[in-house]
Amino acid sequence: MTRARDRSKARLLRCFQDVCAVLERENDFLTAGKLKDVAAMLPEKQKEMTALEEALSAHAGSPPGDGSLSPEQQQALIPPDMAEAAKLFGALVRTNRKLLKNAIDAQNAVIRLIVVDAAQESCAGYAPSGRYAVDSTSGGALTLRSDV
Repeated sequence: MTRARDRSKARLLRCFQDVCAVLERENDFLTAGKLKDVAAMLPEKQKEMTALEEALSAHAGSPPGDGSLSPEQQQALIPPDMAEAAKLFGALVRTNRKLLKNAIDAQNAVIRLIVVDAAQESCAGYAPSGRYAVDSTSGGALTLRSDV
């Protein structure tokens, strides 16, 4: 039972380390604004997260002893290296969420500039005579197709 438990702990620790390595690379790409590289990493990130989920499930499914320990007692049994890996993982996930949110907000701002502001700019303004004019024709640089 302890040999299987030790293997489970080692696998779980390795999975935490693998996911953390992927998150660190992704965070570096996000910080540098390399969104294509972030998108290319998605399959690798999904694979590592799936492996971590499976390792967590396997580790949780093999409780020490007879399984009569309270959650506080189980928490006290977590080895320091496992606690450190979980702490690092949590920090990387928080940073990753913040960076992903910033990237999404930036993309939304660019889309808003292109679609909304450009459309408004082409529709209203001042005519050559100096009077305010509204362009009723849609001859702007951006055209949205209905068949897409």
